[in-house]
Amino acid sequence: MVSVKEWWRNIASGRSQSRRALLSLMLLISWEIWKEQNARVFRSTAIPVGVLVTRVKAEASLWCLAGAKYLCNIMPRE
Repeated sequence: MVSVKEWWRNIASGRSQSRRALLSLMLLISWEIWKEQNARVFRSTAIPVGVLVTRVKAEASLWCLAGAKYLCNIMPRE
């Protein structure tokens, strides 16, 4: 079984554009989960997973508008 640390190291060691897109996506997802964790701990609020996924998609769209070109290449068009 591969640990998360090994999995992340394998992703980060590549040089392709898809690697850069995946790193951006993982950073975005981690950021949204971090914010949700803080909301649960400090404000005693929680949202359903589906809402969190919707927030990740919305934030990814904003990142694309801001110039995250590699991330835009892997995001579905809506």
